[in-house]
Amino acid sequence: MLSALPLSFVTVVETGSITRASEELNIAKSAVSQNLKRLEEQLDVKLAIRTTRHLSLTPAGERYYQRCKEILALSQQAETEMESFGATPSGPLTITAPHALIAPIVAPALARMTQKFPALQPSVIAEDKRLNLNSEGIDVAISVGQLPDSTLQARRIGTLHDILCASPDLLAKAPEADTLAYWEWVQSLPYIAHTREPAVVKHQLPTEQNGTPVDLSFRSTVKANTIEAIAAFARNGLGIALLPDIGIAQDLKSGSLTPLAGLADPAPTPIYAVHTYDNLPPKSVQETISAVQQALTNALL
Repeated sequence: MLSALPLSFVTVVETGSITRASEELNIAKSAVSQNLKRLEEQLDVKLAIRTTRHLSLTPAGERYYQRCKEILALSQQAETEMESFGATPSGPLTITAPHALIAPIVAPALARMTQKFPALQPSVIAEDKRLNLNSEGIDVAISVGQLPDSTLQARRIGTLHDILCASPDLLAKAPEADTLAYWEWVQSLPYIAHTREPAVVKHQLPTEQNGTPVDLSFRSTVKANTIEAIAAFARNGLGIALLPDIGIAQDLKSGSLTPLAGLADPAPTPIYAVHTYDNLPPKSVQETISAVQQALTNALL
């Protein structure tokens, strides 16, 4: 917001006279005239040429007027944005997340959000690749893995671990764990791969023996293009698969999927909430990030 001196100047320019400016500002004409005089003295430049019937701006006055208008516009924009930050979340909200996180994480988070804020209108884009938030009109992106350098704002909200697992029936005839025969047997099992993976899939995973890594090589016999489909195939005994713990948490609890013996917990993969806003995103974005973070925590309880 402009202070009294430049505000008087802008009002005089836009109303065309000191009299109308005094009425607009609800102050005396003498106060408006005094403000203009003090402003020119303060800036040490002539801003306007005034006669009894006409006011015209000098080149300096025209430049100063334009700058004041820009400040006023920015001030009004800031006030509007602050109102949205403090307002109850409502209206459209677009979120993108990998397919594997939609059912276990995004769905319960949005259920919590819409119960708390009934006027919110969420829209979800399930996509494993990273999208352009600006061109796609996305408010919040849930991203898995290290982020590339960018001007986007990111907040780490959780982690996931990839687990090599299979149905209990498939693992029933396993040799003694963590032996040469065991690892050879593991690599002989059918492997369920993602369609973007090659025919031969290689993993280096930590073992329970002080985290010593073991190199495993699998020939993919079944492929699918979503984590949900891969997990379903694994549950039905079609092969072993490397799956995120968040996506199969209920399977691990129920016993429909079992982690392979002999492997230690792998290194965690970070999960981020990403948005395009500066330091203070709208309340709807803040609430969404908090809800997703809580859902990530709940998924592994």
